[in-house]
Amino acid sequence: MSSGHDGNEGRPCLAGLVVHWHTEKALSRLLEAWPHDDPRFELCVVDNGSTTDQWPTCPDTVRLIRPEHNLGFAGGMNAALEATTAPWVLLLNADVRPRFESLDELLAGFGEYPDVAGLAPRLVGDDGQSQTEWQLRRLPALVDLVAMTLFLDGVLRRRLGTGLEPAAGSPVQQPAAAALALRRSALEELGGLDELFYPAWFEDVDLAKRLATGDRVVRYWPRSVLVHELGSTVDVLGYGRFLVTYDRNLLRYTRKHHGAVGELVVRSGLLIGALIRLATLWLRKPARARTRAEAARGLLSVARGACIGFSAPDPGTRPLRGRSTSHD
Repeated sequence: MSSGHDGNEGRPCLAGLVVHWHTEKALSRLLEAWPHDDPRFELCVVDNGSTTDQWPTCPDTVRLIRPEHNLGFAGGMNAALEATTAPWVLLLNADVRPRFESLDELLAGFGEYPDVAGLAPRLVGDDGQSQTEWQLRRLPALVDLVAMTLFLDGVLRRRLGTGLEPAAGSPVQQPAAAALALRRSALEELGGLDELFYPAWFEDVDLAKRLATGDRVVRYWPRSVLVHELGSTVDVLGYGRFLVTYDRNLLRYTRKHHGAVGELVVRSGLLIGALIRLATLWLRKPARARTRAEAARGLLSVARGACIGFSAPDPGTRPLRGRSTSHD
């Protein structure tokens, strides 16, 4: 097992990067599970927004960044990347926590694969069940992006799912950024995460695509196990805002990686999918929507955006480069 110092005594070896947005309870569990007394592991938390004044107690070893505005997931990760120094970084959702020796196993994995760009640890639920089907996927082709617009979830699971859990060391195309260990140099060479996927969704797919395009390999490393609560920000964000945000970033990803023709195809799919959902709303309310009226407003916004374009995020909450850093 790796000594964890990479030839530099006293220097952190792996940095956990966490973006928090209204997830105080989950973040508290992550802070409790983190090995704060081990100098090999540093932790940086970016607070993009809090729901209550009951902020978890952060040990002095935790670097806490409170920016003036919500930086989004990608912007928050980039801010945490800039604030840390370890040669390896672990992107973490606030609702993920390491098990005993999970971080040591990541260091051991990087030791076994010295040229790898990243390692995807094994994610399990509180019940110990593997989340492989959700966590490890193939990169979407244009036809898969169209299927997303038509809500063809079953088709997507069959096409993008990896099937049986892969063997340790197997290359993976699109690991979830909920827990993803990366070599700092590989992430910096790519310019970090693309902050224009704001505030969330598709920044991790874009990162996986850019890693693959540059022949940077990410491997599955199930010896490192982390617990993922599968929390959701949709309840806080609201169904309509979620739909618009998700589909706006879906279009941006399509335009970036499949060009103008691909964007036109996906726009058409968004319009058709929204109209079908609207026409059948009286039969089935989307599970994430509180009411049919809320769902209808969101679907109308998607149809409008597909026709004339989605508006940009509120400029008052767009990611900014000016960042304030503090320590608890």
